[in-house]
Amino acid sequence: MSTQTQWHWNLLPSVILIEILSYLPLSDRINACSTCKSWRSALFHPSFWRRIELVFNSCDWSSVERSRFVASWGARKLRSCILHLETVNTNCLVEADHVLLKLTRNPQIEELILFPSHCHTFTKGHDRPYYLRHHNNNNNNNNKNTATHRRCLPCSRSSYQFIESAQESLQSIISNSRNLRTVVLGCIQDLTDQADIFLPLLASHQANTISTLGLASVKYDPNSYALLDITPDNFTAFTNIQVLTLDYDYVSDRLLSVLSTPYNTPMRRLVLHVHGIDQTHRGTTEYMWYRFKQQHPQCNLLMNLMHSYDGVEQLGSGLLHPSMPLTHFRAFFCEWINIAALRLLSNWYSESLRHLSWVDSLDHGGWGMLTQGRDGDQESPDPLVMLAWKCKNLEHLTLMGYGYGGSDVVAIARLRGTGLKELFIPEECLEADESHEPANEEDIDNIAEDVSAGLGKTWRPLTLSELHPCVRTASSADTDHFILPRVLSDSVIS
Repeated sequence: MSTQTQWHWNLLPSVILIEILSYLPLSDRINACSTCKSWRSALFHPSFWRRIELVFNSCDWSSVERSRFVASWGARKLRSCILHLETVNTNCLVEADHVLLKLTRNPQIEELILFPSHCHTFTKGHDRPYYLRHHNNNNNNNNKNTATHRRCLPCSRSSYQFIESAQESLQSIISNSRNLRTVVLGCIQDLTDQADIFLPLLASHQANTISTLGLASVKYDPNSYALLDITPDNFTAFTNIQVLTLDYDYVSDRLLSVLSTPYNTPMRRLVLHVHGIDQTHRGTTEYMWYRFKQQHPQCNLLMNLMHSYDGVEQLGSGLLHPSMPLTHFRAFFCEWINIAALRLLSNWYSESLRHLSWVDSLDHGGWGMLTQGRDGDQESPDPLVMLAWKCKNLEHLTLMGYGYGGSDVVAIARLRGTGLKELFIPEECLEADESHEPANEEDIDNIAEDVSAGLGKTWRPLTLSELHPCVRTASSADTDHFILPRVLSDSVIS
């Protein structure tokens, strides 16, 4: 006579249950744990929540509520935290502040990455305006912009409280973590302005573990900002840096020498943000870039110019060097295009350059620089066509804010073929080749057809509705809202 065995699934040992759940995707894991009351706690095992992405955006309160719930029990267990926050919303700042505070009590945290909506934390509303003052203790700095050793930015009471609290939380996280490998400040100027405080702490507590360090900023006012007391000596303790983002203000031959120390781990990516260039900045030399490239043969250099009128002017006179391992070059809202520098890019970086973006507003004053500006030099080939021909690895090209001939776009597509993965040009920028008049609808259709044939896939220029407001008109002030998504990914290597 057979006996019927009754299984008590609720008594399944947790070690076995967790092992079974580890093979399931998150959605199936949630469904499985919902079938039995005794299994629910297994869903919150730390091994399932090593990496958490939290989103605090006022336009999506369901994500805010979900992130708040996940942070309430997971912030003290996770290893990696990616925090998306709307920095101009008081409630989102409060939520993000609570998360950072919880992370101070998590010694297992290894990765902290901030993805803000804006480069500043000024919130509009009924809060009384404050002015956050940043003091510069470098008494030897003769920079004219830092003579007063302070910077003032408008902020609200909640913004000020977030900045102060976030700074304290970040200091605690750096000091308490046992194995901190990644810190990315998200280009938030109010936090990157504390980099001279964070760097000594990192050198004291995380010198051998930190591998990704995101200190580069996007400036609230690119024409006026204080320089920090950051020297190359701040980086001598780090032996495992593989990804570093930094403002060009602090780049020098001495820094390149420190980063090129033979016993350091080979770097994979160096990201430089160029804003203003002070008259006292000594720049870098070709020799030191050659040494850097020899020491880090696999390192990619990404250079971003943001409202950098000095930078775009000095590209060919000291900012760029032939030995730079330049793979990505972006110029955002610099209000003119340096044609001579475009020729340098194709001559110096024909083997390395993969990404080129040159973006300005459609109504800025330099509209005709690429076409009308070359009328007296028609014997020289178009610089972008030459770049497409010479740069064998070019995968991405963005051109906005400058009139450009349709036949040249077709030539670029034919030269690069399927190797050009992304080509972004607004239809408002396309011109008739002879008259330099805006291309009509029929011209645009013909250009799109020829470009599609060259790329081996369907292609259309961007319509006006697809462009960010700050690209459509220079009167829009939220350029950082356009820039940030394009530069924040630089610090993360998938």
